[in-house]
Amino acid sequence: MQKINYKNLILKKNNIPITCLTAYSQPIAKILDGKVDLILIGDSVGTTIYGMKNTRSVDIEMIKNHAKAVVKCTKNSMTIVDMPFKTYRNKSEALKNASYLLKNTKADFIKIETDNKNVDIVKYLTNRNIKVVSHIGVTPQKYSDFSKIRSVGKNIEDSKKLISLAKKLQIAGSKLIVLECISSFTSKKITEELSIPTIGIGASKHCDGQV
Repeated sequence: MQKINYKNLILKKNNIPITCLTAYSQPIAKILDGKVDLILIGDSVGTTIYGMKNTRSVDIEMIKNHAKAVVKCTKNSMTIVDMPFKTYRNKSEALKNASYLLKNTKADFIKIETDNKNVDIVKYLTNRNIKVVSHIGVTPQKYSDFSKIRSVGKNIEDSKKLISLAKKLQIAGSKLIVLECISSFTSKKITEELSIPTIGIGASKHCDGQV
């Protein structure tokens, strides 16, 4: 398999499903490399590996170390590393931490949980050549108790807000948009109206790809 690049992902939109799986270690990265388009080093490492109740205790050093191990063994797939909780509260903090993660891990993208309050941060980073994946819908870092998570975008008002947000993030320079726990109708509409790929996490078959 040839090295995947961003152009490959764009060409797959509305054509061939994009594949994405998570990895937190070298052995799993070696298995996945070249078999999926994207490997995500998520802050879900906190709950899946360390037994944390949520992702808020994952810090930048923890995610850096896991991402560094994964990227080292990833030669063909593209890689995305999560920005941990409270590492992108303002533009300067986001740039400092995104630059630190990318420099030390060599990942292709950083991922930010996004809403209308930080669209400007996405734009600020992309204007400085940081490749950003935006994450909308259910954004787990907002939850201390995961049992309270419910799917979103079920009514017309919420659907319109999510579609509008996705469009703003595309204009801001997002390379991909992750849709988590968004209703089928809304995720389908977002995917249809964007020119960049959507990657679903429990957001229906209508996304361009799946985690």
